[in-house]
Amino acid sequence: SLAGCASPPKGEVVSLRPGPPRQPTQQVVGESIIASLGGVAVTVRWLPGPGVERFYAGKPGLVNPFPKEMWKEAPPTIFLVQVRNQTPEEIQFDPALTFLVDQGGWRGVPLSYDEMYLGMSEAERSGPAMRSLQATLFSRFVVVSPGGQREGLLVYSAVSPEAKLLRLEFASFFIGGKSATGFFEFQVLRQKTE
Repeated sequence: SLAGCASPPKGEVVSLRPGPPRQPTQQVVGESIIASLGGVAVTVRWLPGPGVERFYAGKPGLVNPFPKEMWKEAPPTIFLVQVRNQTPEEIQFDPALTFLVDQGGWRGVPLSYDEMYLGMSEAERSGPAMRSLQATLFSRFVVVSPGGQREGLLVYSAVSPEAKLLRLEFASFFIGGKSATGFFEFQVLRQKTE
């Protein structure tokens, strides 16, 4: 649930920027971090509210399933993840074991499809919002065949007021059965609003 996650102090806007690459296999391109995990290109980008709007606007037949009020109260932390498999092996990863860790060691797990479902009204559950979530949320086990690609969203609770650095850790990422861990660091920027 989104309970237990602190919302940013009033009058403050939180944004995330890619931190400096920590590994030679990583590069920062604009707002994205691109890493090569054993021949697999993984791109991670933080999406603010308007970015989420644009993401869904670019998907014919889908609607933005995140209610506008959500961004005012406790804006979720949403990452767009793109996985391109350039290897001859199958890739498997478990989004439930993709952790968001801050500099103090706090670890968040992504919201599952089931949790999101429970947070929706009866009308939303049967409508296009639910279908859009099903089509785009990385929640269940993901398999990418050789030469294939997948993209989806990882959704976490709001950034805690103490967070200065956030690291997205892929703890369960396998290429042809071999483990390849990856992590992506973002700096937390806070701006006062009037």
